[in-house]
Amino acid sequence: MTFKDLPLSEATLQRLDELGFVTPTPIQEQALPSALQGRDVLGKAETGTGKTLAFALPVIQRICTERISVQALVLAPTRELARQVAGAFEDFSESHGFSVATLVGGEPLAPQVMALRRGAQVVVGTPGRILDLIGQRVLTLGWVEVAVLDEADRMLDMGFSEDVGKILKQTLSERQTLLFSATFPPQLKRLADTHMRDPIEIETARGLATVSAITQTYVRVASFDKQRLLRHILDISDAASIVFLNTKRDTDRIGRDLWNRGYQAATLHGDYPQETRDRVLTKFRNEEIRVLVATDVAQRGLDIDSVESVINFNIPKDPEDYVHRIGRTGRAGRSGVVMSLVARAERADFERICSRTGWDIREMSLPRGMSGWDQDTEERSFRGGRRGRDGGRRGGPGGGGGRRAGSRARPGSRQRA
Repeated sequence: MTFKDLPLSEATLQRLDELGFVTPTPIQEQALPSALQGRDVLGKAETGTGKTLAFALPVIQRICTERISVQALVLAPTRELARQVAGAFEDFSESHGFSVATLVGGEPLAPQVMALRRGAQVVVGTPGRILDLIGQRVLTLGWVEVAVLDEADRMLDMGFSEDVGKILKQTLSERQTLLFSATFPPQLKRLADTHMRDPIEIETARGLATVSAITQTYVRVASFDKQRLLRHILDISDAASIVFLNTKRDTDRIGRDLWNRGYQAATLHGDYPQETRDRVLTKFRNEEIRVLVATDVAQRGLDIDSVESVINFNIPKDPEDYVHRIGRTGRAGRSGVVMSLVARAERADFERICSRTGWDIREMSLPRGMSGWDQDTEERSFRGGRRGRDGGRRGGPGGGGGRRAGSRARPGSRQRA
């Protein structure tokens, strides 16, 4: 299938061609036929699968440029994701003659109000700011014909379930609703049952769509040696990497340590003002920064194809957070590497991740001189119970040769980190 096989306007097809889009991704191929017919769609898809275009194109086809009311609403969990989604719509706005307003917290209110008053037909925003502007009677959603919930599971994780419900009640009852999520916990299923009408359910794949392109490894290491191991991994790899931690305090501490030691590193977490977050992300995209040390604020909505490795300095408590973290790499047809540094106290959390996802995450042995834990006589992956011997080149996140971290772990083998 190509985009020309779909009921899209000539203007849309021309713009897609100019942007270099020819063949739909799997999620687009499944979602677009039903969405373009006006059906509600419930889609399981992660970031990096092309889901933004899967809901943007049906919205664009329905916009009436002669009306200055808000006709489409897209809700996103974070400012970063909202701005990226708005950018996707803006790629078509000039050629199609419609206007987009981005409404997010943490930024000045006045420019957003002006964008609405200029007659935005598409609104992309976070639930908190949307509700705020509704309460101020600046934003009216009574003419919204299409509502999109992007990364809906993350919105619920952040406590926006009630807010999302309030917002949807402000729109037309006969609207079209498009919901995309990487996971479908019970709370999200209840929200869909309440606010969607006989939706078409689609799914690109069980679990992470790009998992086949990602080499997942772990190493058992003593907590006090994690920082030394992290530096070792970065020293043997020039890969663009995101290092995930569980707390803001540790993020600042590790990021500061790396910077003081001469690494091209920066930190990112929810306490930073939007201007600082934007500056850090711009430097990371432009490769002025090679290592981004972050909390889970960066796990969703970051569309940076150049991320080659993800390092879990701390193991997340929720397996879904692990899924979303590793989704930062292996994007746009590229390969990626994930290394998890597992302390003894984190064993139960990591075993739960392995059990829940069903993925075969391979163990790598510690570099000489570093301290591990619970060194069993049978070396095995958490999942498999397969024996193996040390082998291969010294490796770590990043792939490739030279200073990059080494080769992928073979089934049943361990490699040195």
